[in-house]
Amino acid sequence: MKEQTIEYLALNKTPRSAILITSPFTGKVIPLQEHPEPIFRFGILGPGITVKLSSHKILAPFDGTLLQVKNAGTEFILQAKNGLKVLINLTITGSQSITHTHIAQLNGSEISKGQRLAYFDLRELETPMLASLILLNGHNLGTFHYSHSHVNADVDTLLTIIKKN
Repeated sequence: MKEQTIEYLALNKTPRSAILITSPFTGKVIPLQEHPEPIFRFGILGPGITVKLSSHKILAPFDGTLLQVKNAGTEFILQAKNGLKVLINLTITGSQSITHTHIAQLNGSEISKGQRLAYFDLRELETPMLASLILLNGHNLGTFHYSHSHVNADVDTLLTIIKKN
């Protein structure tokens, strides 16, 4: 599988036919290539983007279904109504752990854009938690872009997909 880079594109340059994925996180946007785990860094699971979290909420980026919650609530697989599947992965660097979490939805739940999926108490962490949004079935959709260096959950577009013609 060929690694796909995600490049910056101003929102006002985005075609009307583009698919916009709203950020489920709040924080600083960093390229997936800077992720500490190779499976993400090299795009093995698919193209995506990472956010250094500055807020404790994880929200649904679109209307659809929560297919699965995995790894003690640090991975969420979602499917949009248009068929797009995404993985939301939360990574804590080092040997730190989170003791206060709340998973708001269960496997198979219908979700609405902006609905809370989880809450994590980040105050105990010495380094920021990384949250990644990976397109699991988006390899052949087209090109991928980000438009912000900092995103707010349920407000800003985190990822733009410009479909192939």
